[in-house]
Amino acid sequence: MGKLNNFSNFIDKNFKISIAFFALGLFFGIVYSINLLGFSLNSETLNPANMRAIHISLMLYGFIPLMLSYLPFLLINKEVGFDKEGLRYLNLYTIFWYIFLVFMVVSLLLGKNRGLAFYDFAYELNFLLAIAGIFYILALYKFIKLYKTLPLWIKVCLSVVTIAPITLLILMNPIIGQVESTVTGPHGDNTLGMSLALLPIYYLIIKLLNEGEFKARWNILWIIPTVFYFGTVLYRIFFEPLTYNQEWVAQYLTLLYVPLLYRWFKDSNIEPHAKKALLISILAFLFVDVEGNILFIPEIRWVFHRNDLIVAHAHVAMGISVFFMVIAMFINSIKELQKAIYLNSYLFALLGIFTVLSISGFVQAGFLNISSEVLWTVRTAFGFFALVFIFAFIKMKTTYSKIELYNIAGILSDGLGGVFLILLASFIYPLIGFSFSGVYEYVVFAFVSMTGIIHYMALKNPSSQVLLMNLTVIIRVFASSVFFALFASGKLGYEALAICLFDLSFVFVYLIYFYEKEFLCKD
Repeated sequence: MGKLNNFSNFIDKNFKISIAFFALGLFFGIVYSINLLGFSLNSETLNPANMRAIHISLMLYGFIPLMLSYLPFLLINKEVGFDKEGLRYLNLYTIFWYIFLVFMVVSLLLGKNRGLAFYDFAYELNFLLAIAGIFYILALYKFIKLYKTLPLWIKVCLSVVTIAPITLLILMNPIIGQVESTVTGPHGDNTLGMSLALLPIYYLIIKLLNEGEFKARWNILWIIPTVFYFGTVLYRIFFEPLTYNQEWVAQYLTLLYVPLLYRWFKDSNIEPHAKKALLISILAFLFVDVEGNILFIPEIRWVFHRNDLIVAHAHVAMGISVFFMVIAMFINSIKELQKAIYLNSYLFALLGIFTVLSISGFVQAGFLNISSEVLWTVRTAFGFFALVFIFAFIKMKTTYSKIELYNIAGILSDGLGGVFLILLASFIYPLIGFSFSGVYEYVVFAFVSMTGIIHYMALKNPSSQVLLMNLTVIIRVFASSVFFALFASGKLGYEALAICLFDLSFVFVYLIYFYEKEFLCKD
């Protein structure tokens, strides 16, 4: 059976791919925090506005939501198994999501944002998410055919995912949608809606992890907020914006989730590792719920509006509560997640960030007299500490063959080199006397990175190694010939000759040391 036909392998592979986007989000968050300390470069890409937008967007739309979207499939696989054709559609959904993330990151790097707090990427990219959603629906329909009788939770999931792509395009529309008009500050119905979406996820996670059948009790505690939330949405659409008092009612309905989640957790029978991760998630969620209600009090709301205390609140919501949702889902199947040192390090770092930013919020509100720069420095240090979590998924070899070292050199020089140029060329070029238009250069850097990616594919796929390495040689010969022509015609200076000789050196090394061995000396 091929790897794509194995559900466990599919989950393991994509968990580890998507964790790279999480690491990227952490990285840009650290860069942003360094920017706030006054250390920034005159770069078109690495400016504070771009860093903030990418950090927030990757946290909201990268690793966490993609992994959460696998939840129905994990549960179906537990109950009745998986469908091979459905798995193919799920794979296509995942690939389109990755494509969306690449488009989002690159467009935000080049300054295409909407200046919004949480939905900053270009509206047009929602169509990529909608396309991904179509394959998600197809995959779900294939999987549920395995049931003889559809459970209620499946019927609910089908309804939600069917309308989600259309709803997304409407709500995110800059003209007719509600998103841009409601993200300017905390709104009661918005808070209710965001927290409400997590309740069915908690239910399904407990159902997935529970040893035996799980029966949810006290369901009236989420039915009431649900009915009220949809009422507020319809009221805003057909009548007028909510008054503060109306928002107040919507906001405080979220307190009903405190006893509800307590009841669900107490009734569950879950393996200790997963139960610990789930407990961390629930405690963080309930803390955010209670703190959010306190911050919604009018006399408090405007004192802390948009200062670091709100940022701290958001870090607990996404960085701990929702993040540990994902950890609980996969901790029994992804062995790296069972290494307590990495999860503990991450949790320690996030709690540190929360503490420091909360203190900073009180400083900004005028209640404390502490240097914000010192607090932000400590926040940056905790950000670096959070990256320790990523090392759980990094496997280092101690010995490499000569051909592997050749490919690693190509990855470092072209792959990482191209990324380096995308990030820093607008700063470096003027320093060394080169002109930089900020247009065609990025296209060139992208092609450079692609050569590095081909080297990476050759490294990871020995069966296709020869073909892929030949492809890099062809690319390098063509590219070096173009740069030589530009140098010889006087259109570019010695930098073109240097690039030409650099690419040719890779070609010569391959032809002299590897090509003959692979082709002429084969039996």
